[in-house]
Amino acid sequence: MRMPDRQTVAMMVALALGGVSCRDAAPPEPPVAPAGPRPALLDVAPLSAFLQPGQELPLRVEVRDSTGTLLPAVQLAWRSDAPAVASVDARGVVRGVSPGAARVTVSVAGRTPPLEGQVSVGVTAAAPGIAQWRSVREGVTDVTLLDVWDDGAGTSYVVGQEGTVLRARDGGRWERIPSGTTETLVGVWGSSATDIWIVGAGGTILRGDGTRFAPVPSGTTATLLEVWGLSPNAVWVAGDRGVILRWDGTRWETQPTPVTDDLWGIWGPNESTVFVVGNNGTILRWDGVNWRRQEVPTSAPLFDVWGTSTGNVHAVGVSGTLLRFDGVAWRAMPSPGRANLFALEGRAFNDVYAVGNTGAAYHFDGSAWRALALGTGQNLRAITRRGDGTLRVAGWYGSVLTVRGTGGAATASAELSDPAILGIWGSAGGPTFAVGLGGAVFRRDAGTWRPEPVPQANDLYGISGLSATDVVAVGDTGSLLRFDGSRWRRDTVGTSALLRAIWSGGGVHVVVGERGTIFRSSGTGWLAQTSGTGRFLRAVWGTDPANVYAVGDSGTLLRYDGGRWSAQAVPTTRRLRAVWGTAPQHVFVVGDSGVVLRYDGATWRPQEAPTTRDLRSVWGRGPTEVYAAGDSGTVLRFDGVRWQAVSTPLTGIAYVVTGIPGSGGAVLAGAGARFIEGTPPD
Repeated sequence: MRMPDRQTVAMMVALALGGVSCRDAAPPEPPVAPAGPRPALLDVAPLSAFLQPGQELPLRVEVRDSTGTLLPAVQLAWRSDAPAVASVDARGVVRGVSPGAARVTVSVAGRTPPLEGQVSVGVTAAAPGIAQWRSVREGVTDVTLLDVWDDGAGTSYVVGQEGTVLRARDGGRWERIPSGTTETLVGVWGSSATDIWIVGAGGTILRGDGTRFAPVPSGTTATLLEVWGLSPNAVWVAGDRGVILRWDGTRWETQPTPVTDDLWGIWGPNESTVFVVGNNGTILRWDGVNWRRQEVPTSAPLFDVWGTSTGNVHAVGVSGTLLRFDGVAWRAMPSPGRANLFALEGRAFNDVYAVGNTGAAYHFDGSAWRALALGTGQNLRAITRRGDGTLRVAGWYGSVLTVRGTGGAATASAELSDPAILGIWGSAGGPTFAVGLGGAVFRRDAGTWRPEPVPQANDLYGISGLSATDVVAVGDTGSLLRFDGSRWRRDTVGTSALLRAIWSGGGVHVVVGERGTIFRSSGTGWLAQTSGTGRFLRAVWGTDPANVYAVGDSGTLLRYDGGRWSAQAVPTTRRLRAVWGTAPQHVFVVGDSGVVLRYDGATWRPQEAPTTRDLRSVWGRGPTEVYAAGDSGTVLRFDGVRWQAVSTPLTGIAYVVTGIPGSGGAVLAGAGARFIEGTPPD
């Protein structure tokens, strides 16, 4: 074998010892740096946006690696497929340019394959918003009115909670009269227009001369529940714990009674025959010397008594209780209903009226009692006869009705009614209705909101419709009313649950309520749907019958996809009260503590709102003109970029904000049946 020469050996030694210079060997490969985290996920928000020309909206981008770790300082590239509609700069700020649609794309620079996200941008015409908000209905009072009295010469008084005293003279408007107290006032009676007595809580007794009222010592702290008399010198007051007082023209004297029951009603034909009724079936009779308890065929609470003579006296009470005294004994009479009855009044022995809860009104024609329809669902608490033969009835939420005619031919019209308004709906070219507490329905005619006669119903919370001839209102205890274009009628949904809201569209009505209740109707009949929750559902809205949202307590948000309801993930556990949108990828939800959420087609994201008040309604005239309203007169507007406060004349709770079809305007409504309307700019 041939031995290597000396030069070859020297090179081998040098290689072994690492002594070869760069001139003697090829340079080594540079060291390879460890590979950094590789972008794997890109999230851009929101996925949809609507702007007005000139508005700017920064888009938010997060880039993460395959483990989900956020990567900072990733270089991004931005582009718009329609820069004449919406442009985007290198910072990801989108600017509306002109009406139209654009798609903005963001990508990780240099990434292969591409990693990108897209945002759909709609640019609307300029939306300056409502030009002016003005009050179109103020209301008088929303307190419960507990008694009414008429002097027979054209002047009536009603009294109620919070020291409320109202007066109407000669068919004129009702006006407030200062009472000098905030106590609840329960009874009113007078011997004339210049000698009027009012009684109430805490032993309150007021006396008025037609100009002002002044307190009179009663000698008791008991709540006084009724005042009634035969003359200026023969007036009785009844109240809690069996209290009866008598005015002799000089002072109030306590009269001993054999009971401790609360006493509610007084009537008598003369000073030696006076009846008082009260709890536990109590009926006392004054014989001119003593009060004696009478035997009665019931233990039910009795609230009022009235008659034409000693031998013809009626008493009414809970659960439709009707009694009649023939001069010898009290006997129960067949009742046409089970409503609690609180007041009695008559014109003759064969023309007697009793009124009570949920608009109940019964008429006695001398032989039997029959139910009447007064066109109201308000709880009625008092009734009086006027000098012209009409009747005035008073009740909850500042309600005063005038009843004309006799028996089944009687008709009623609302003089006052100021319940909270909880829902509004109208159709283009058709009527606009509002619903509220006490089964109230108002109708907008020629710019004026007036109470609408309707069948008896409990509180109504929501209203919607498919057309001017298919309108549905829903409320408490399964209450459901339908309007067919000419009249309202009761419908049955098959539940006694509280029904809180309704949405109508695509030939379908959807109703939601307490305990996760959902009903759906595509014509006649109602089908219960499985919601998957027991939470209170407070609002419902959809883009079409296969894309419907329901929201409720504890951050509950459900979506119906045409087949089933499923829960949606939201970033809040607050009570959600309203939902509305303009498109499937542009939906708003509002709720307690100023919560506002927006759906961008994929995710519900919170939005900043300039309030911590509870928000109860949301609606808009377009994607860049959205309004939310709520407590303490709070009204906000979203212009596509941010929510801002709006100034209106409203100071109380706004339960609803919505549009007035055909006008381009809007309406706010809330406590005390107050309506605030907004007009669009010229």
